[in-house]
Amino acid sequence: MRQPDSHILNRPDARLQRRHFLGGTAALIAAVSIFGHGPAMAQEYPGKPIRVIVPFPPGGSTDTASRIMSESLSGIMKQTFVVENKSGAAGTIGTASVTRAKADGYTLGIGPVGSTIIAKLIGMQVPYDPVNDLIPIGNIGSLPLVVAVKADLPVNSLADLVELAKSKPGKLSYGTSGAGTPGHLAFEYFKDLASIDIVHVAYRGDSPLTTDMLGGQLEVGILTGPAAAAQVASGKMKYLAVTSGQRYPQLPDVPTVIESGYKDFNIEIWNLLIAPSATDPKILQKLNEAMNTFLQQDKAKTTLKAQGYLPPVLMSLEEVKKFVAADRKKWETIVNTTGVRIGD
Repeated sequence: MRQPDSHILNRPDARLQRRHFLGGTAALIAAVSIFGHGPAMAQEYPGKPIRVIVPFPPGGSTDTASRIMSESLSGIMKQTFVVENKSGAAGTIGTASVTRAKADGYTLGIGPVGSTIIAKLIGMQVPYDPVNDLIPIGNIGSLPLVVAVKADLPVNSLADLVELAKSKPGKLSYGTSGAGTPGHLAFEYFKDLASIDIVHVAYRGDSPLTTDMLGGQLEVGILTGPAAAAQVASGKMKYLAVTSGQRYPQLPDVPTVIESGYKDFNIEIWNLLIAPSATDPKILQKLNEAMNTFLQQDKAKTTLKAQGYLPPVLMSLEEVKKFVAADRKKWETIVNTTGVRIGD
């Protein structure tokens, strides 16, 4: 076979073709490398520290539970989880920062029911869509609300309270940790079901509310479970019911609202681990599995119980999505029934 003349190979157009061929081959190799690296990246996750944004100040039950979770996940996933507090605007500032983060699994958040469901429903102007911008990974834990009354109020059950309120319409007052909070909405809903008129007093948190309850200045208070459990020994308030579907282990003698005659009244406040909605499903799956491992650890169960949380519930990614969707419908019903809007 005749070999090509060397002068032909050295022509400028031939050299140009060779460069094009080699350049195209390099680009093809690079493309294969890039596109083939996607699954590898998910498999290698996490390859650097992960931020967990808590939308409340340090020291509260949500912050404490988040730190317990983060410490455990650091060991399970062999990577550091760093808690970062971004509080304000009923938790919506921290939640908004999660929606703006890169959806790579390295910025997660704690999503309380207030900022992930209630805020939008009651008319707060939040810079995100809770349904489309966030995705739930797992539930760290749920808390009940507790209906309490001052010690000298002549009632010993929810039925007694309803009877007294009907005899004095508009004369009794109940306090919550703030307007538009789960406690405010929950008791307004109960008022509608029981056809009673009790005046709402909004406090800035459980602490000043508890102070007025203990001092006898407030007849009825809607407290979080931990706040109520902490006052058991004081003897200066009585507990009539818990809003959860099951009895509260820290107050085992207190009936649920359902047991008190109000069928299907099951309201709990919870804290989800959340991520930007575009996060790789394989990364979400890893995080969900790690969450369920955490929730089964004896240390996690003990420490979360000490913070006042109900027994943990393990959920797959699909189950936690359904859980949130069902709770959203519940809160939509409550908001529509009560008509509570921001500023009420």
